Amino acid sequence: MNKDQKKQEVASLKEKLTKAVNIIITDHTGINVADISVLRRKLKESGAELRIAKNTFLRLAVKDTDLEALQKHFEGPTSMVFGYDDSTLPAKIIYDSIKETEKPVFKSLMYEGNEYDFAFLKKLAELPSRDQVLAGVISTLDGVISQFISVIEGATRELVGTLDALAESRK
Repeated sequence: MNKDQKKQEVASLKEKLTKAVNIIITDHTGINVADISVLRRKLKESGAELRIAKNTFLRLAVKDTDLEALQKHFEGPTSMVFGYDDSTLPAKIIYDSIKETEKPVFKSLMYEGNEYDFAFLKKLAELPSRDQVLAGVISTLDGVISQFISVIEGATRELVGTLDALAESRK
């Protein structure tokens, strides 16, 4: 890798770090290429990205930023999961992988500028996804709107019936 490519790699990492809503730092030791590929695909489908980078590049990317405290985790094989949209989906995927195979090894989680431990990753993974929450809200609103329409229709029918009865009585 020449000097320009290295600078470009650091700039790319810095951009991903600033765009990400949450960052999960792991050690990918012992994971074979096939398993990493499956993990990458699942994360990509959820709107996240798995990136394996040299610790030197990671240290340069977080230098002089709010994420500088993460440097203590940049030892040994380091992989980072950048979550861009839904924070729960990448956490679920990583948590499920750790539960099933004990890999990757969890190092840290950055969520909205704060650093968290494995217990928080577990809590985040157990939350319903954004789509599930929206579906619940929509179904609740749908039920309320349907009931409201039924009440309006009933009141309208009753008013028409009363007016018809009144018109009949005046004949």
